[in-house]
Amino acid sequence: MKISVCIILFRTKYLDEMIPSLLSQSHKDLELLLVDQEEGVWSAYEYCKEKFPEVNVLKGENLWHSGGMNKLASLATGDLIVIGSYDFYHPEDFFTKIANQVSDSNSDVFVPVLKRWDYPNEFTNYIDCVGINFDKKFAFHEVLSGCEYNSELIPDFVDGPNGALAIFTRKAYEALIEKDGYLFDENIHYKNDCDLTFRLKKHGLKTKVLKDCFAYHDRQQVFYKKKSKGLRESSFYGDLWLLKKHFNWSFKYFNPILAFIYYFLKIFYLLFRYPYLWKQMLRK
Repeated sequence: MKISVCIILFRTKYLDEMIPSLLSQSHKDLELLLVDQEEGVWSAYEYCKEKFPEVNVLKGENLWHSGGMNKLASLATGDLIVIGSYDFYHPEDFFTKIANQVSDSNSDVFVPVLKRWDYPNEFTNYIDCVGINFDKKFAFHEVLSGCEYNSELIPDFVDGPNGALAIFTRKAYEALIEKDGYLFDENIHYKNDCDLTFRLKKHGLKTKVLKDCFAYHDRQQVFYKKKSKGLRESSFYGDLWLLKKHFNWSFKYFNPILAFIYYFLKIFYLLFRYPYLWKQMLRK
């Protein structure tokens, strides 16, 4: 089974751990699709050219996460397409476990169990996330984020994958392209995985959890790290875009009354607490 691994690089942090963890995989049929979008600087490209000459890194314009991943996925030739991130460490049997478990499944989208990596120190036993679910309020949350790992808590299925690491069969990828025209919506950078999660649910594509498949993630912004102004703006705009795109008065996927109340209160609070978010209301 050929596995295409798509990763957008950003500067040189993590490369000395992330790249070797890919090169040492026991599953050898890997297609590495790596791109450096740091236009004009190309620090990751230059670093890899010197330290990892066996790895081909592309130079690309800054298309952010959605556009960059759409481009890389379109180049993939594997049976599986893995959307990854530069701030990961992959145990050497990671892709072997993926190939074995996917081949025995009828599902088309998969998520591993992501554990927290407190870079540069330890690999923890705390869960970064196990995919994404959304509730009756149309509120999205990362499953088990921040919990200590307990195999009994891990669900069989979730609504969708986290954008940091998601696994698609070619069938699932082609279905999304046929129905939506894209993998990730390029109108949003942050919460594009929430949009993807809702579309997977709408299209009837189930996301299965690979329960004994682990990777370690040092996420840049999470509940235990303070959000930057830029991230808060991207997050707020992501909420606005999700509402504009998906909110309706049908009760099929969520309760629109609860969703209206929840987002009205959330938006009111955020605008009051962070007045600089008002400019996001004017974006198209």
